[in-house]
Amino acid sequence: MKNTVDILNNINNMSAEDVIQAVANIYKKDTRYINRNKIDREAWFAYPQFIQDIIWIIDLCTELGLDETEFAVCLHKRYVDKMIAALRHISANKEAEILTQIYQLWQSDGGPDFEKIDELADRLCFDTNIDFNIWSLLEAYVETEKRIS
Repeated sequence: MKNTVDILNNINNMSAEDVIQAVANIYKKDTRYINRNKIDREAWFAYPQFIQDIIWIIDLCTELGLDETEFAVCLHKRYVDKMIAALRHISANKEAEILTQIYQLWQSDGGPDFEKIDELADRLCFDTNIDFNIWSLLEAYVETEKRIS
C-alpha cells in the first residue's frame, strides 16, 4: 500500500495485522529521512480515528526506543494526549495511566524528575514485557473498527 487511501479502499480485504503493517510501512517511509521533530503530525488528523490510533501507537513505540532523556524530551510536545487516548482506545488503560504520570512529571514545577520518568518509562517497554502485548490489543481494536468503518 502506498498511502492511507489505498489502505482504506482495500480494508475489507485486509486482516487487522495487514492494516497495522501497511500503516507502519507508510509511517516508516514518511519518517525514515525526516528529523523526528519535523514530522507533520498535524496531517494525521485527516485520517479516520483508528488509523490515527495505529500511528500514535507506532509513534509512541518509536519514542520509547530512544534513550531516556530523548524520550522525556519528546513528551513535552502537545501530542502526548493523542498517544494516551490511543492507548485508552485499545484498552491499554494501565499503560495510558503510566504515560499520563510521566507527562505530569515532565511538566512539574520543580522540573522533570528524570529518575522517576526513567523508572516509569521502563514499565512501558512494550517489546520486552512478556505479560503485555500491545500489538494484540491493537489488532483486536483495528479488527473491530474496520468492520464499523
